[in-house]
Amino acid sequence: MTKEEIEDILLVISDRSDNEKEAVEAFAALYRGYSKFLYSVVSASLKQRGIYDEHLADTVLNNTFFIVYEKPLSFSFPSDASGDQKFKAWLATVAKNELKRLLLEFYDNTVQMDVLASEPVDEGIPDDVFDSVNYKILDGALSALSERDRHILMTLYLYHEKDKNTPSNVYSMLCKMYNTTNANIRKIKERSEKKIVEYFSKYSQLTPLKHAK
Repeated sequence: MTKEEIEDILLVISDRSDNEKEAVEAFAALYRGYSKFLYSVVSASLKQRGIYDEHLADTVLNNTFFIVYEKPLSFSFPSDASGDQKFKAWLATVAKNELKRLLLEFYDNTVQMDVLASEPVDEGIPDDVFDSVNYKILDGALSALSERDRHILMTLYLYHEKDKNTPSNVYSMLCKMYNTTNANIRKIKERSEKKIVEYFSKYSQLTPLKHAK
């Protein structure tokens, strides 16, 4: 993507309260454009530490994009920037910081702590971008889904509110994007939620989605 395209996308996402449909479409475009790049960055960082964990890599990827969605204006291009190199570098930094957090939380003393200490956290990233409750709810659960199902559930989850229905325009956008129907989107959502509930039943006492059966 060009610098201008990225700036426009981040701005649209930041205005999601005014136009949810455009924000979701912009987020989806960003995810499609940079998820493969970011996954390769995370995988390489894990391999450097002798860790081969696809589940952890998927978790870092998903968490990083949630950070972007929730705090899109945390990034801005330098005045002399051209292309998307600076944005990719920022994404990689956010992902590596998230990887460090998860390694410390889940791997503890089994990872090479001296390697972690040698890679300082970027001071330019606000601390509050790591405070999202989404981490505790979705860590790892999305990794079992296909890319399509994962994106559909991510999108629906972003707009899920307790005791409220997902806005109909979100379903319409997903139907158009994947050339399918509302009924099929709901089936994908139900199937995906079942997998998430099964994951949490196995690894946690938490219930990830209270409306899931």
